[in-house]
Amino acid sequence: AAYAAEDAEVTWRLWHLFRPRLHAARVTTVYETLERPLVPVLARMEMAGVQVDRDTLSRMSGAFAQTLARLEAEIQEMAGRPFNVGSTKQLGELLFDEMRLPGGTRSANGTYVTDVNVLEDLATEHPLPGRVLDWRQVSKLKSTYTDKLQDAINPETGRVHTSYSIAGANTGRLASSDPNLQNIPVRTEEGRRIRQAFVAPEGKCLVSLDYSQIELRLLAHMADLPELKEAFRNGQDIHAITASEMFGVPLDQMTPELRRRAKAIN
Repeated sequence: AAYAAEDAEVTWRLWHLFRPRLHAARVTTVYETLERPLVPVLARMEMAGVQVDRDTLSRMSGAFAQTLARLEAEIQEMAGRPFNVGSTKQLGELLFDEMRLPGGTRSANGTYVTDVNVLEDLATEHPLPGRVLDWRQVSKLKSTYTDKLQDAINPETGRVHTSYSIAGANTGRLASSDPNLQNIPVRTEEGRRIRQAFVAPEGKCLVSLDYSQIELRLLAHMADLPELKEAFRNGQDIHAITASEMFGVPLDQMTPELRRRAKAIN
């Protein structure tokens, strides 16, 4: 109790010390007009939570387990012997000592490096590393999402209650933790299926809202770029236009993957 009280009292005393200085420096506007009023909003969001369909996640976990078993069997058949696919030590010894694939480098603890970059390079030499990458992707989806999200469902509410942090990301975006609901994959078919487990209760619906190319719109205005401003006025898709110019693909033949690459370029 004494420790907790001291925490509060010292903070209060520092507030009296620093508040006049911060006001004099005019650096409190964002905090007082945006961040502080957001706290009770985020608290209500955390308490409300989001409804997750446990049955959907359970079915997906089962399907992922079957896929992992199939991939493990394929990998071990290629290897010619059983080994623990999840063991980087055993995998490194198989790839570089037994199969004699090129490019083996050891980490500080003496084991071979088998990260994604190494396996992607090796996949051009032999199909086994590519299969291991597939196994790792499915394994992560199962352990990080379909299994862990089930554990995160509150038994009383049937919902997942994440924690939002205003100052957790350098970019100023909200950060989500325990569990992180902001990094659920969207670029793969399996990742999109995981998102389908987030549902609305009967008679309600989920609404998705997003700023449309907000950074580029600010750029067009602040840098006064006529071509960019005209494109926005005409309702054109800037990322698709960039992709068309960069990759020589007509707009009517644009793929989501090419557009994503152009978005990174923009």
